Amino acid sequence: MKNLMEKKGQVTIFILIGILIVSAILIFFLWARPTFLSEGSGVKGFEGCVADAMENGISELEGKAGFIDADFTYTYQGEELTYLCYTNNFYETCTVQVPFLKNVFDENLEVLIREEVDACYEASLNSLKDQGYEVVSGAVNYNVEIEPGVVRLEIDAPTSVGTSRFARFNVKVNSPAYETVMIATSILQFETKYGDSDVSAMMLYYPDYYIEKTKRGEGTTVYVLENKVFGDKFKFASRSLVFPAGYDL
Repeated sequence: MKNLMEKKGQVTIFILIGILIVSAILIFFLWARPTFLSEGSGVKGFEGCVADAMENGISELEGKAGFIDADFTYTYQGEELTYLCYTNNFYETCTVQVPFLKNVFDENLEVLIREEVDACYEASLNSLKDQGYEVVSGAVNYNVEIEPGVVRLEIDAPTSVGTSRFARFNVKVNSPAYETVMIATSILQFETKYGDSDVSAMMLYYPDYYIEKTKRGEGTTVYVLENKVFGDKFKFASRSLVFPAGYDL
């Protein structure tokens, strides 16, 4: 009986040790910061380089309603603004041109920054090689996700630096892009249902935003959503519930 209890105790200890080892490995590879690529690879390092690319990409996409090159636009003050909701008929509310605006923003941001992120990654690896490290890299894949308060970029890039191996790198930047896209989506819902939106009421509900609505003569409405904290501006156009010239309401 004594020997049986000792064996059970040893098995329990081995199980606990195994759980701790597995947990440590998961924490390291999924959450630990890849210090090799963050230190000694330039002034800002890999993460800083990627963060810069993300911030520039976010700013550019917000001015185009999440599109790199939109097919259907409206020219306003020298800018091409994307039509997110449109109808060419009188007396009808518009049809949303982009059903899932958040997904469009995610996908286009990933495409927009891919070249810069690749350059950041290559520069970091070359810097490590110059310092004498033996570096082996694999295929690089990205996933971009706008989330409440942040934009997150997950990079799946199997990399070996000396005897250390890394599989995933996470970089995130503070950004109101998610909230802005959600507000734009709400405006589009009003445009499709009522042909207009009450931006004054929306600004009371979203005090961190200034929402500018400009109605144009031919029936197009220009929206500019500006975050007061970050200064980001999200711009788009809509044409909904238009009446012919001379129509008496």
